[in-house]
Amino acid sequence: MNDELNAKIKLLVKSEKAMMRLEMNKRSRQTVLIAVALLAVLITLVMLNVTIFLYLDTLFTAPISAAILTGGNLFFALIFFLLASRQQLGKEAESIQEIRDFAWSQLSTDIDDVKAEVQAFAQSAQRVKSSVDSVVSGDFFGLKGVMPILQTLLEMRRKK
Repeated sequence: MNDELNAKIKLLVKSEKAMMRLEMNKRSRQTVLIAVALLAVLITLVMLNVTIFLYLDTLFTAPISAAILTGGNLFFALIFFLLASRQQLGKEAESIQEIRDFAWSQLSTDIDDVKAEVQAFAQSAQRVKSSVDSVVSGDFFGLKGVMPILQTLLEMRRKK
């Protein structure tokens, strides 16, 4: 049983490591895409904003031109953030999650078995303790009432 438990724990650890590696890969891809989004926002704000503002300023007033420019900047930023949030782990992650869930259920069953064995041992130890207590208190097999008679007989025998 010990080897089985070790194998299940190893399986669980390996599946958790694989899930963590996949999660880290996902997070790194998201980070790169967010960095691209931020870079695009900065480039848009620096280069394109000046050009578009100057063009819109000829058609509209300065506040309206700035509002239109701000809306366009937000639109581009939202596109990249949307792309970053749509990253998926894939089918490999699903199979690893199934293995992890199986290992957890097996480990949980084993732990419940060990818990039941410990409880059974504790109960048997308590029965032994109560038996020992009864022997120590002099009531072994209900002999407490007979003890004075036995002591008297032993004293009579010693006197002879």
